[in-house]
Amino acid sequence: MRTVCAMVLAVCVASLFLGGCAHDEEGVKPAQEMFDEAQALARKKSVEKASEAFMQVRTYYPSHDLARMALLATADLYYDNEDYESALKNYQEFRLLYPTDAEAGRCLYRIGMCHFQQMGTFDRDQSQTSRAIQSLDAFLKTYPDSPHAEDAALKLKEARTLLARHDLSIGRFYLKKGNHKAACARFTAVKRQYPDVTLEDDIDALILQACTSGPAAKE
Repeated sequence: MRTVCAMVLAVCVASLFLGGCAHDEEGVKPAQEMFDEAQALARKKSVEKASEAFMQVRTYYPSHDLARMALLATADLYYDNEDYESALKNYQEFRLLYPTDAEAGRCLYRIGMCHFQQMGTFDRDQSQTSRAIQSLDAFLKTYPDSPHAEDAALKLKEARTLLARHDLSIGRFYLKKGNHKAACARFTAVKRQYPDVTLEDDIDALILQACTSGPAAKE
């Protein structure tokens, strides 16, 4: 009897050092109930609590279809609450895990929109603008019949216009500093790269001014 007790005690002590036995599944709520509670928190705009709740679904039921839905719901939750960086990460993860899913196209559209929503003015860094253009262009080429295609095309044109204005401002800076060669190259590139963009400036007049005077005209 003492030997049996000693063995039981040894197992219990060992379990403490090893982090305990396997998770007691009896205390875990059903996947649907857990997901519904997360959605309720999302509707209340409790972003962090809802995000944590959706993560619980994915943690306890990783192979359940609700895990997929929880990831998408998390991305939408962040996007709707204008946390575009967090939304971006979740949309990217969704496309990585479920590349052939019916929602993969919308996620690519939203990836482009996450970058679009973070674009600055034409005189600021244009990293987000470039990423928005890349993502939206990829979306339109891959999902031309998507219900989001029309809006994506409009946003793509807006992003391209912003980038053209940025490059144009750099050309004007070079022109002001007397660097006609650099200004000429910049203006010419704008005309070549953005033929579909309507600009307030007369690009041909700027090219004429920069490329037919100063060192640029001699080359």
